[in-house]
Amino acid sequence: MMAQTRSFFDDVKRELECSVCQEQFSATNEPKILKCLHTFCKSCLEAWLRQQGGRALSCPTCRQITDCPNNDISSLPSNLFYKQMVDIVKAYSGQGQEDSPHCGNCDERKSLKFYCADCNHFLCEECAVAHRKMKALSGHQVKEIGKFKPSDAQDYARRANVCKQHNDDVRFYCERCVICICRDCAILDHRDHSIVSLDNGLQKMKSEIENKMQEVQLNVPRLRIEKRFLEKQRVRMNRSVEQATDEIHKTAERNIELIRQHEASMTERLMKQKDTFDAEFSNTMTGLDEKLVEIESSLDFGNEVLQRNNLPEILNVKEVLEQRFQELMKPCAFKLKVHYSAVKYVSNDLSSLKDSPGKLIATSTEPSSTMVDGIGLTEGVQGEDCSFTVITKDLQGNKTHSEIDMVEVCMQSVQTRKTLKVTITDSKDGRYKVSYKPKAAGEFNVSITISGEAINGSPFQLKVRERKTKAKGTKKELPGITAYNLRFYRFVFCNLSWLFERKECYSVVGRGCLRLCGLRIEDQLLRYQTIDYNTVWSLVIAQIMSYLCVVVFIFFSEYQCFNTSGMLY
Repeated sequence: MMAQTRSFFDDVKRELECSVCQEQFSATNEPKILKCLHTFCKSCLEAWLRQQGGRALSCPTCRQITDCPNNDISSLPSNLFYKQMVDIVKAYSGQGQEDSPHCGNCDERKSLKFYCADCNHFLCEECAVAHRKMKALSGHQVKEIGKFKPSDAQDYARRANVCKQHNDDVRFYCERCVICICRDCAILDHRDHSIVSLDNGLQKMKSEIENKMQEVQLNVPRLRIEKRFLEKQRVRMNRSVEQATDEIHKTAERNIELIRQHEASMTERLMKQKDTFDAEFSNTMTGLDEKLVEIESSLDFGNEVLQRNNLPEILNVKEVLEQRFQELMKPCAFKLKVHYSAVKYVSNDLSSLKDSPGKLIATSTEPSSTMVDGIGLTEGVQGEDCSFTVITKDLQGNKTHSEIDMVEVCMQSVQTRKTLKVTITDSKDGRYKVSYKPKAAGEFNVSITISGEAINGSPFQLKVRERKTKAKGTKKELPGITAYNLRFYRFVFCNLSWLFERKECYSVVGRGCLRLCGLRIEDQLLRYQTIDYNTVWSLVIAQIMSYLCVVVFIFFSEYQCFNTSGMLY
């Protein structure tokens, strides 16, 4: 129980501390409520207002601006509940100091551990014991403050409302002045005002605030939908960035691989040229070395013979030496020069190609704002070409287009689960024409996605009806009215009024019936491009019957007039 008591008061004390200076609210440093409903002590708000230049200050917690008329923090509403809770904590923790509250009974400054709800007084321990023993006060609710519950604190807060002018409990609510008043105030100052009981005023104010809260609550679902939508946008943005980053990396890897291949190819060509030169150079050098050795050895042999000054020996080798020297004086049988080509690698200027590997393309298309237009989305005819149009739009409802908008349409049969072949034509202006030709009748699910995300309303329901065909064995169709001879038939039906010249009223009715018949024939022709004569005569007969009914009606009307006036129209 002690742990629970400490926890309750710890929570109360923590709630009654200013979050800026960490000091407890007091009568001199009262809690003030900002526009955003956050509460701070008056001293901190005054310092914060001076720091921000006056007139208005931002909330230290949420940064919302609150106007402060005349730079007076006192004009802001006080947190009355916090002020009343300060009195409870101060009474419970008082140790007899000068600033400790007085006992409601003995008027001494002590630690007040009890509270009488009926007397609305804090009591010391001795007075609380005496309070319970007195027979006249035995029915009072004396509670130990250390065992207070939140409901007890709220009850104290309601009872602590006292009229500052008459120091009496407030009992009424003045609807005109919108304040709580005591009995004396009601008699002296608010006699002609609309006054209700405190409970009625409480219910009225609660009802008004609850209505406002309900109105605010209506925004919660919409804001949550917006929040989910923003989360979806964030996911889409992150996914697109990840995909773009991955594609950039792959493109860079491909280009690096191409550069590596170029490096290997150029190096291989250089090595081949070098190997060819080295082989030719080696062969030439070998031939030269051999030729020099032969010359040097022959010259050494001749010098040795000459140095010995022996004529018979010279004559003996003269012919051999001359032949040898003759051979050595001949040109070499191999090439003395090697083909040489200086090689230098010249790189291309890639600065102009820095964007050539790829580019970033943005799109503002929002799938949830995209619309579909055309009857082909919901209705189709077996074996006939059908179409509808997908119109991509942004969040503001403006038509938009981007080459990375991947519009995909899937039409799947509900019965067979097979898909229809669909052709999508991009008009490059935000309109995508979707064409299809169903081979079978039935119901289909039409799924439309943009970059993998379904548009609003997808999947749609498509119903393909069977095409009406001529039954086998029927008689040959009679020639009918077409667009070529429609003008002639219209002339005939609209100018036969001479058949009805006997009476003007009959002529008007006849012309009207025939004109209506011609218009109905024209409407049928526009619908089906041709009409057989059977349909034409059925329409004519129907109009003639209508005309006869009108004539009969007119005749009987004239007959009635004749009976009453004795003269025929």
